[in-house]
Amino acid sequence: MHGERIRQARELSGFTQTELFQRSGVGQSAIAQIESNAYVPSDPVLEAIALQTGFDIGFLKQEKPPAEFPIGSFLYRSQAKVSPKEKAKTHRMAQLMFEIVLAMRPKLKEIPVLIPRTSESPEVAAQIARTSLGFSPESQIPNLLGAIERAGVLVLKLPIEIEGLDGFSSWVGINNDIPIICLLAGKKGYRQRFTLGEELCHLIKHSPLRCTVVEADDEAHRFVGELLLPEEVIRAEISQPITISSLWPQRARYGVSLQFLLHRVLDLGLITANQYKYLMVQISSRGWRKEEPGDAEIPQEQPRMFPKMVEIVYGNPIDWQQLKRDTGGVPTPLLKTLLGKISFDDPGSDHKVLSFQKRVA
Repeated sequence: MHGERIRQARELSGFTQTELFQRSGVGQSAIAQIESNAYVPSDPVLEAIALQTGFDIGFLKQEKPPAEFPIGSFLYRSQAKVSPKEKAKTHRMAQLMFEIVLAMRPKLKEIPVLIPRTSESPEVAAQIARTSLGFSPESQIPNLLGAIERAGVLVLKLPIEIEGLDGFSSWVGINNDIPIICLLAGKKGYRQRFTLGEELCHLIKHSPLRCTVVEADDEAHRFVGELLLPEEVIRAEISQPITISSLWPQRARYGVSLQFLLHRVLDLGLITANQYKYLMVQISSRGWRKEEPGDAEIPQEQPRMFPKMVEIVYGNPIDWQQLKRDTGGVPTPLLKTLLGKISFDDPGSDHKVLSFQKRVA
């Protein structure tokens, strides 16, 4: 067994070491030693931990997870108002979903990774990214998530909502050759598209991080601006005078928030800092800072790669018992929490999805 499995089960259950000690009766120092591989627990100790976490003893006795899953752009959220326990649980959810992916990959043909890594400026990196995603410099991007998946990026939607955390990304796997973006649930409006753009920037420019966290955040904003609102297009299509009323129709056209549009025209020098401040005061006075009109009705782009993999390997509906066996004893309720709400494609739909095929033995 490996202590990392004990820690994984504890954090997935949402427990600190102290909380697990209080529930299981296993000493906190013993739990810390087990997780650091300084102490091999007896079966009664494992049974106590299994009872509280809901994981089978067989899962707890496994070796450590089969591939590294670094925290990646979690580093860029170091100042966010997110507790360490929330971060740990979110990271472990993503890690477990990735383990499920690893269990399925040998049975499926792989999609090549097309996104680059570059040290170019955010604007040039965004232009390179548009080309890699199959878009011309002037074209709109109607489904950013689908384009990112077709470029070989694994996008996972985690069934957890945390205020102050929209998503994170990393290059994962034994060779750090699999790009992954994790999105959290509960986001409204065009916020998810912005998060996707940010995380794409972190994959392309900040792996590894060669600047400060503040600089990385600024570069991500500039990257998303050029990715979704190319300078050449915006200068040609946004006419003066720029007002809330004149920008409002562009919001749905480009799939961005009104506030991001305002920030973009400011960056391009199409309005002054004073004009920007005046327009933002108008937005604030209308109560639109946290949620703009119609945000709740905007459909969210959904991942297609992961559901397609699950459907091919485990069927539709999912064979939960087989999935539990393949994951070494992950509790079925947890598996249903992670996968139970994934959206399989309607057989009659003409929605373009990734064409997965079973690998020929």
